[in-house]
Amino acid sequence: MKFVALWSLKEHVDQEELAESMARRAEFKFPKGIKLIGEYWSAQGSPAVISIFETDDASALMVNSVAWLDVLDVEIFPVVEWEESLKKLSKHLAGE
Repeated sequence: MKFVALWSLKEHVDQEELAESMARRAEFKFPKGIKLIGEYWSAQGSPAVISIFETDDASALMVNSVAWLDVLDVEIFPVVEWEESLKKLSKHLAGE
């Protein structure tokens, strides 16, 4: 299953903490069971980072999130690719 995570900088994070967290991210290893599909950084504080993950292990998502709670707040929600949802919707509307 795919998930999007919206990461927002906490208000207390200063430039030094931001630099430290970026260095930590460069070395970070994702928990077993999580596949990072894409990660996008913005100049905004909210969201500062948008991540797309694939996993069937919700606890791995939680472990991943806890690793960043000192500098980032996170919202995570499941998503589906347009083509996949269109196929399922078409079947549903056809009574299958």
